[in-house]
Amino acid sequence: MTMTTRSLGFRAWRWNAVLCMALTGCAVEPQQQESSGQEQQQALRQQSQSLTPPAGCTEITMGDLANGIQLTPVKYGNQPTYQGTFSAFGDPAVADSALIRLDVNTAPGLHDLAAGGANLFTCEQCVYGYQDAGTTGQKLFVADSGSLLLALKVSPQQTVGALYNVTLRESVTAAPLGAPYRGSAVVPGGECKWIRFETWNTVRTAGCDPREGSLTANPPGHTCVADNSFADDGTLEKSEGTKTQGAACTSTPAAEANHPATTDCAQGFACTDLLSADAQCLKTCDPMAAVPGCPSGTLCGVYGLCIEQSVLEPIGFAFDPALIGQTCLGGFAEFCGVEGARGVCADVTGSGVSTCLAYTRARSECGPGEELGYVNYPLSGGGYDRGSGFCYHDGL
Repeated sequence: MTMTTRSLGFRAWRWNAVLCMALTGCAVEPQQQESSGQEQQQALRQQSQSLTPPAGCTEITMGDLANGIQLTPVKYGNQPTYQGTFSAFGDPAVADSALIRLDVNTAPGLHDLAAGGANLFTCEQCVYGYQDAGTTGQKLFVADSGSLLLALKVSPQQTVGALYNVTLRESVTAAPLGAPYRGSAVVPGGECKWIRFETWNTVRTAGCDPREGSLTANPPGHTCVADNSFADDGTLEKSEGTKTQGAACTSTPAAEANHPATTDCAQGFACTDLLSADAQCLKTCDPMAAVPGCPSGTLCGVYGLCIEQSVLEPIGFAFDPALIGQTCLGGFAEFCGVEGARGVCADVTGSGVSTCLAYTRARSECGPGEELGYVNYPLSGGGYDRGSGFCYHDGL
């Protein structure tokens, strides 16, 4: 069981400019003007100038990376995965893909890439790529040493960071092959690529983190509106009205660059047409919060929006009365459990019986012998949203 499908470079910016844009579109000046992450990044950059490639390794560079919503089509992975390209090291006519995958709970700081053992199944901070991606001659390269600096984290999807002295070894896919994360193994005597120092920046203008307790979940005069189904990535709206749950609303694009759109909803209410024909104010919420705080008669649904169950069911979302750990009455259902303890009904054994499995965002929160499965929400244009995760016993 790997998944369930429902039917339906950081450039020459000052650190405070990044924080200002990330927090409020520069509407509110952040208190922290500089960051230890910026200092670490500058130090690594300086140190990298004296490095030389390991014997037999070819130096490569990395272009800009993008997070899920910045990709076309949109692709939210079941853990934050930033995608871009390396400089051509195979057929110059074919792109060489570059990917960085983090755990949702990866904290700012310096991380040793050797800890993953060049295995895409075991790494929590993974750097890898494909030479001649998508062709019959495609080759996988996985980092087995070096450092990843997570310098700034606005949300799991929006970060600033750097790679330092990273060695990538030619690898092949290895067991496990059926899990959401396939393994990999280094090819003895295979090719070697090396990164001296490269940076990334996936922070968006007015980007925010909708999760309860984040610094940008509820800034003064603004509402953090989720961009993905499980509400761990968002964009700020400037809330200048008094309208609340269910009221018709208007969203006005920003007149200036690097500023958020403005709505006539009250703070804490998104102006959205995701769940209705016309835009309405809906209370925002964190589906993983112990008390999501939705108005009476509503629940914390997809995209972190408070909505009636009677609205979700006709558009394809199933509910089951089973509590976490209990056998579900039916088959697959996006919602089981209760507010504050939500899960998904899934049959992970192929037995034909579904169990209510607690939702979780981070792979690192799964216990021994567990893996992070995901619900796959196909998106228009060929993209997907796999951010709704759940831990299950994988038998590995």
